[in-house]
Amino acid sequence: MASVKQQYPFLPAGATVCTVSQLTDQVRRTLEAGFDCVWVEGEISNLARPSSGHVYLTLKDAIASLRCVMYRGQAEQLPRGFRPRDGIEVVAFGRISVYPPRGEYQLLIDRMFPKGLGALELALQQLREKLAKLGYFDTTRKKPLPRFPRSICVIASATGAAVHDVLEILGQRWPAARVAVRPSRVQGDGAAEEIAATINQVNRWKALGRVQVDVIIIGRGGGSAEDLGAFNQESVAQAIYHSRIPIISAVGHEVDVTIADLVADVRASTPSHAAELATPDRIELLDLVRGLGERLHESTGRRFQFARRQLDELARRQPFMRPLDRVREPERKLDEWHDRLNGSARRRLENTQHSLQTIAARLDSLSPLNVLARGYSLTRAEHSPALLRSASDVKPGDRIVSVLQKGKITSRVESTEAGTPASPAPSSSLEPP
Repeated sequence: MASVKQQYPFLPAGATVCTVSQLTDQVRRTLEAGFDCVWVEGEISNLARPSSGHVYLTLKDAIASLRCVMYRGQAEQLPRGFRPRDGIEVVAFGRISVYPPRGEYQLLIDRMFPKGLGALELALQQLREKLAKLGYFDTTRKKPLPRFPRSICVIASATGAAVHDVLEILGQRWPAARVAVRPSRVQGDGAAEEIAATINQVNRWKALGRVQVDVIIIGRGGGSAEDLGAFNQESVAQAIYHSRIPIISAVGHEVDVTIADLVADVRASTPSHAAELATPDRIELLDLVRGLGERLHESTGRRFQFARRQLDELARRQPFMRPLDRVREPERKLDEWHDRLNGSARRRLENTQHSLQTIAARLDSLSPLNVLARGYSLTRAEHSPALLRSASDVKPGDRIVSVLQKGKITSRVESTEAGTPASPAPSSSLEPP
């Protein structure tokens, strides 16, 4: 350190100069040695989960805050169903270290637990919030139950009391329906996946036409929160949500409400209640049909009597006593209109013929042929349809055609002589015959 005195002559004797990295490393080793096993409680804030899988967060209380990091390996060991988020209080276990680039101390978390709330309950609350945002609980998407189901599928434990209660009630209320039981575990590891797979399988079979299922009942008897855990899993909620077959959820007793109950199209308080909701009561239907039959018979009898009285009254009216009277008067009017129409048509025809004769006579008087009959002729150039009106219209050597009453004459012009206008010709033009 002799060089230190030379470089920094103003330093007191015995002083040692460290770099920032060296000092930070000393602090890190000191903290890690003194705080290698600490439990810290606080509220999570600034939570971040990048693609690396690590979890970055800050634990805080009313006075201070502590930066924390939980690496991917430790994050994968979190309690089942527990997902950290901002605003919840937790207890974390780990060791204090220093992050050299920023010179900040931080807690490297090995384990973390929710404070004051069990992991299962917290996970259930978070899953409910997630599914609610996705619309899984929306009542507008729930499917109605069929009024008269032909086939019912029951998904439950084959050895449980719930399935026997359901089968007994279905047989009593609506024996016309075919009932199929698809056994499935309803608690323990893998139960949720088995329930979801069974729901999906029944839907696939129906889509392929292999089975006819009108409604599905899933359920079990009561139990603790752990016993009902399979019906609080996201996989079961997704299977119910995507099912095209209406589903009745009958899980636990009336006080137990699972996620399956909230997503299902209909929630039953008990498995027995589910069987009642799925089917009509045949005894009530028989009573209803019997009562309707009696009402129909009475109503038909009254309507028949009323119609009979109306028919008798109509039969006594004059139009029915003398039906031809209403026909003869229109017949007479029809004959009158026929005569008037014929007379009007005949008069119009006569007037039209008279007008045609008058027009024909006028046309005949104006015909050029009548002028020709009096000794006149119509002359035109050989290759022109226009009549000659002046000697200047032709020149010597031109061939001209003169039309007479009978026949025509073709001649050649020897000479022309202009003169005073003659009387107008009978017609302005004449097409060659």
